[in-house]
Amino acid sequence: MSTDATPRQVFRSCLYVPGHHPDRIARAYDTETDAVILDLEDAVPPPEKARAREIVAEAVTTPAAKPTYVRVNPVSSGLCEDDIRAVAGAGLAGLRVAKVSSSEEVRLVAGVLDELGHPGRIHVLIESAEALEHAYELATASERVTMVGLGESDLRADLNTTNEGPTMDSARARVIVAARAAGLPNPIQSVYAEPRDLRGLLVTSRHGRRLGFLGRMAIHPAQIPIIHDVYTPTTNEIDDALEVFAAADLAATESRSIAITAQGKMVGPPALARARQVLELATALDLIAEARTGTTPSPRDTGSNGGSS
Repeated sequence: MSTDATPRQVFRSCLYVPGHHPDRIARAYDTETDAVILDLEDAVPPPEKARAREIVAEAVTTPAAKPTYVRVNPVSSGLCEDDIRAVAGAGLAGLRVAKVSSSEEVRLVAGVLDELGHPGRIHVLIESAEALEHAYELATASERVTMVGLGESDLRADLNTTNEGPTMDSARARVIVAARAAGLPNPIQSVYAEPRDLRGLLVTSRHGRRLGFLGRMAIHPAQIPIIHDVYTPTTNEIDDALEVFAAADLAATESRSIAITAQGKMVGPPALARARQVLELATALDLIAEARTGTTPSPRDTGSNGGSS
């Protein structure tokens, strides 16, 4: 679980880029995505793996214009450790570890980063029924773990189910609960694999936000505006959150244990926690000049943002 004291990055969107396409990597930093994920795994054909590793290693040699993560090959592939050693440059924010099956694999990745003296975070990708059964254990396997998420394509195949339905929703809910129980941010929703179907992206992203995701992975720049539209706090949400904190502040000033908003709503700890999430995200996105959130809580207390496949 994370004890990272650095300011939390807010990722409504993370754009995957195949690691063997240097032109696409360069263009990714000109998009509106909040973070970039350079992919050494599924997006790279086996004959291109070595070349992709070299290209990505060069891309993260120096600090990048956006937070940059690398999805490395699974530990079981035999490629993971060499991937890590190659890409542990100054521009690497962290690793997304594909197809994690055990906490031992997470600790192996953390051990390589320790050996290299690199501060990179670890994102754990759960892509099988077995891994899903151990979601909390994986989320707490190392202090470097700051996100857990689903690799839905492989998980769906393992479960022999459809993309949208109660089985996948139960998996999504399970990983969200595991992340929060471990003191991590809510996960980021997995990719929508049809880049031309923007209506489908919109519908499923709205559903994902209702489930509890706080952002979404993208595979094409055209998906980013819709993802941001869904996952950015609205003006009404920000106003409501500010009102909740104003009511709480007034109650404290008047030594009252019960706070009530101007709209007559009682304010309790759950409402304060939700309002704090909204205001922290809005502040990070420069949507408000200043949010009166009291003492800034840790990710463990609030659940503002983090990742998925």
